[in-house]
Amino acid sequence: MERLIENIEYSTHMAKVTLQGVVNRHGIAAEIFSALGQQGLNIELISTCQTSRNRADISFAVHKSNFKTVRKVLENMKGRYGTRNIMIDQNCALITIYGPLLAHTPGVAGKIFGILAQRKINIDMINASLSGLHLVVQKEQVMDAVAALRTEFGI
Repeated sequence: MERLIENIEYSTHMAKVTLQGVVNRHGIAAEIFSALGQQGLNIELISTCQTSRNRADISFAVHKSNFKTVRKVLENMKGRYGTRNIMIDQNCALITIYGPLLAHTPGVAGKIFGILAQRKINIDMINASLSGLHLVVQKEQVMDAVAALRTEFGI
């Protein structure tokens, strides 16, 4: 029988970039991430949220060593996507939780979030797929988070 969670991996060398108040129109994400890709930058995680009818926040995780290049690219094209602010947090870690049964198990995300909440670990970003749950937390909390999750799920 397959286990609910097969593996938990993490990277402590991440930066979270948030573009606040980006103009909400088609093609903006394509422009931003194409420009970053043309610079050879690999984006690990993307999350968006519409903040008003005409604005959205776009957050993404990138390897910390690339944050200066990311900032330069974004500053150079800032006028095209109309962001109100570019925030970069270099003190982040990415946790990836893999399991083929994640998509078919009600409540597992709540259980994971509860385990982290009990340890007072705030989740800065969340992204889910059929077989993975990806979380950005503060770097100094990642080892505690991973240890708690591995213990809970017997990994």
